[in-house]
Amino acid sequence: MIADRVALAGVFLLLSIAPSAAQLRRPLTCTEEASAGLDPPLLPEGTKPQPHKARTFSLVSSGGLLTVISAGRSDYYECQPASPRLNERSPRNAVKCQNGVYFLLIDLTKLNFVEAQLNPEDRTEVKVSFGSCHGL
Repeated sequence: MIADRVALAGVFLLLSIAPSAAQLRRPLTCTEEASAGLDPPLLPEGTKPQPHKARTFSLVSSGGLLTVISAGRSDYYECQPASPRLNERSPRNAVKCQNGVYFLLIDLTKLNFVEAQLNPEDRTEVKVSFGSCHGL
């Protein structure tokens, strides 16, 4: 009886992970829509800030690793399915990926992402950005 419950729980876990893995297998192109840091650079009075240039990058997944290709540079992230919060009833179709100081959460249903750059040694390197992706 307990073995049946464990097997059933395992099947549900695999079924909840399967859509995430399948959707992330195809390459995605993502565009950053907004970005904010902790310590914005101080501008002299009367000058306007430079407009935010949208950053575009590609995502390719293989074997639990996510490759982010941006401006000719490749970064590698370890990924796992995102768990639902305590007050949410159903699992999300999202993955969370991280490497060193970068964290990336990708919603595979809406194809949105949130990226955080967190470096405890340098406050000028703390940044949060979000945007959207589309399949190639």
